[in-house]
Amino acid sequence: MASMRSVPPAVPPVSAQDDDGTGPSSYTRSVWLLQLVLGASVVITVLLVQALEPALFLLWPFSSGVGVIIALTAVAIVVPWHRLPRAAVAAIPFADIVGIGLLSFGTDLRFGFFWVFPIIWIATHFSLAYMISALATVGFIIVVDAAVNAAGPVTALRLIVVLLSLTFIAITSFLSARQTRAFKQLLRRQASRLQGTLQRVSGQERRVSQMLNGLDTGIARLSADGEVLALNDTYVDLYGIERDESQRPGGAVEYATLRGDPLPEAERPFTRAARGEQFDDERTWLFDTHGEWHALSVSTRRLISSDEPESTLLIVHDITALIESERARERLAATVSHELRNPLTAIIGHADLALDDPGLTPKVRDQLEVIAGAGERMQKLISEILANSRGVFREQNTPSVADATRIIASSLESFRPAAASRRVSVVDDLPETAAVVGDAFRLRQAFDNILSNAIKYTPAGGSILISGELTPEDVILRFVDTGIGIHPSDLARVFDPYFRAQSVRESSTPGTGLGMGIIRSIIEDEGGSLLIESELGTGTTVTVVLPAHTPAESS
Repeated sequence: MASMRSVPPAVPPVSAQDDDGTGPSSYTRSVWLLQLVLGASVVITVLLVQALEPALFLLWPFSSGVGVIIALTAVAIVVPWHRLPRAAVAAIPFADIVGIGLLSFGTDLRFGFFWVFPIIWIATHFSLAYMISALATVGFIIVVDAAVNAAGPVTALRLIVVLLSLTFIAITSFLSARQTRAFKQLLRRQASRLQGTLQRVSGQERRVSQMLNGLDTGIARLSADGEVLALNDTYVDLYGIERDESQRPGGAVEYATLRGDPLPEAERPFTRAARGEQFDDERTWLFDTHGEWHALSVSTRRLISSDEPESTLLIVHDITALIESERARERLAATVSHELRNPLTAIIGHADLALDDPGLTPKVRDQLEVIAGAGERMQKLISEILANSRGVFREQNTPSVADATRIIASSLESFRPAAASRRVSVVDDLPETAAVVGDAFRLRQAFDNILSNAIKYTPAGGSILISGELTPEDVILRFVDTGIGIHPSDLARVFDPYFRAQSVRESSTPGTGLGMGIIRSIIEDEGGSLLIESELGTGTTVTVVLPAHTPAESS
C-alpha cells in the first residue's frame, strides 16, 4: 500500500545555544575547547622559542601575534557566546588567522601550521562562504608576507604549498562536518520515529492489558522456566495472589473433586503449565480465600513468537455458574418428575381397576387400555429422567476422618518455595500419621493460613518448627516461628475481623486482618480449639488441638 512521505528539510546550521537558551550548548563549549587548544599550543611554542631562539621576541610581529592569540583565548573563555549572534562567534577564528599571520610574519611561515586550528574550526562549524573568506584571508597574509620580505622562488613555493595544504584541509573538514551533521539529523529522525513506534507499542500493550483485566477469565503467562510473566486481575482475585509476590501460591486451594482431597503441588494446573505441559478443558475445584467453591475449566496454550522467547498461557474459566445452572435444571427435572409420578400412579391404578370389571363394553375397554399404556410409557420416561439427574452434586454430611500429617505435608509442599525465597527454614517434626475427626479441605485451609502468616512475618534467616503430639483423645499440633511477634495488648484482638497488630502494621508486609478469625472458625467448627502465644521480637506459637480419631469411632 502506497503511503505519503514528506521531504526532509535541509540540514540547519548548528545553533549557538541550547533549546531552552539557558546555558552554553555543545557548540559554545567547542569554542572554548578549540581556542584553548590553540592557545596552549602557542604558549608551548613560545616557551620553546624562549629556550632555543629568544631573538624572535625582538620582532614586533611575533610578539604581537603571541599577544593576540593569548588575548583571544581569554576573550573566548569569558564571553557568553550562547547569547551572541553567529557573526560574533566567527570573529574569534578570523582574529586567530590574523594573529597567526603576525606570529609567522618574516619567519618564512615557520609558524604557519597554526592556521590549521582556525581553518578546521571555520570549516567544521560555519558555511562555505565563511571557509572561502578564511582561506582568502590566509592567502592575502601570505602574499603580503612575500611582498614585504622579498621572498625568493623557494620561499614562494613554500607559501604556495602552505596555502594549498590549508585549502585541502579546509575542504576535507567542511565535507566531513557536513556529512556528520546530515548523519546526526538522520539519527534524530530515526530516533523520533523509534520513539513514536515505542509509544504506539506501549499504548497497544496498555490496551491489551486493560482488555485482559476486563475479562472474567483468569489468565497467567509463564516463561519456559516457569517464571510468572503476567497475571490478569481475574486470576489474581480468584487465587488470592498478592501482586508483589506473584511466585508464591495464593490462599486458594485446588481439589480434584468437590470436597475431595487437595491436589498435590506437582498436579496443580499452575505447576503443570510451568513445566510446559499442554492440557485442555481439565476440571478442578477451587476453594477460595472467602470460603466459596469454584468449578474451573483449565487449559494451556503455547505462545510461539519470532521475536520473543517461547511462553505458556494458562487459561482458567470459572464455570461455577454454568454448573450451578445445570444443577438447578437437574433439581427441577427431579422435582417435576417426582411430582408427575404420583398422579400417574393413581391414573394407572384406577385404569387397571376399571379394566378388571367384566361388564365393560369393548369400546370402553379399548379406551382404558390406551390410558393405561400411555401412563406406563410416561412413568418409564419419568424414571429415566430421575435416574439421569440423581446424585451428581450430592454432598455427604457424614463425619469424615482426615490425616493431619498428610494435610500439613501437602500444605508445606506448596509453601516451601515461598519460604526458600524469603530464606526462612521450615522443619517438621510430625508423627507418621495423625488421624483426626474433621473435614480435610477445611483443615487444609486453616493450616495454609497458619503457614502463610508464619512465613510472611518471619524475617530472613528465621525458622519455623511444626511438631505434633498424639494423646488418646486429641491431636496437638504446634507451629512455632521466630517472627516479629505480637504485643501482649494485641493478642486478645487478633481474632477480630480486620484487626492487625501494631507490629504487623509497622512492617511493610500487606494483609487484611481476616486470617486468624478464619482459622479459629474452621478449627472450632471441626470440634477443636486454637491457642496463640507470642512475644514481641521473639516469635509466635500457634497451637491447634483436634479430636483424635479412634478405631472404635469407625465401627
